[in-house]
Amino acid sequence: MSTKNHIKPFYLVIFIILISLFIQVFAPESLEFFRYQSTEVSNGEWWRLISANFTHSNWNHWVLNMLGLLLMDFLFQPLISFKLRACLLTFCIVINVVLIHMYLTIHWYVGLSGALHGYLFGGALLSINKAKTFAFLILIIVSIKLFVELNWEINQTTASFINANVVEEAHLFGTISSIIFCIFYWLSHKIRKVIV
Repeated sequence: MSTKNHIKPFYLVIFIILISLFIQVFAPESLEFFRYQSTEVSNGEWWRLISANFTHSNWNHWVLNMLGLLLMDFLFQPLISFKLRACLLTFCIVINVVLIHMYLTIHWYVGLSGALHGYLFGGALLSINKAKTFAFLILIIVSIKLFVELNWEINQTTASFINANVVEEAHLFGTISSIIFCIFYWLSHKIRKVIV
């Protein structure tokens, strides 16, 4: 197998890493332009709904998110097609910050962790038929983590490490995004079967 074929499954991950690396290299100036800021989005700077995912508070934050992305994508490669993984992750990236804008009153937000929670949860949902035990284990762990972090202050160490508050609701919104994606995916699959 050629090098290109080995790299192809990672195209989206490589793209995300390169964009976020570019933004991080030019921090802190780049943060002002790319992070989610509620007032600026309300004033028409809609790109921030996407670019916030690729913006990080510091290098620790960037490394944590990129390692998480690589690990998750590696785990799901044998179970989910590249196209479906790319659609799921893209959907979570977009919808997660839209939900933050609609339902939270925070001034600014950066990071990929909300979308990554969605990618992990949605990937598990999409993997149920191929790896039932693995998928259910991920669904249970993510659900417990969400419940605990939304009800108790457990992210102080992480907040100190990334030099920013952890927005636990973003993790919930990312997970909700993935559930919405999976519902649409399964419905479209059923409709196609009925039509064909």
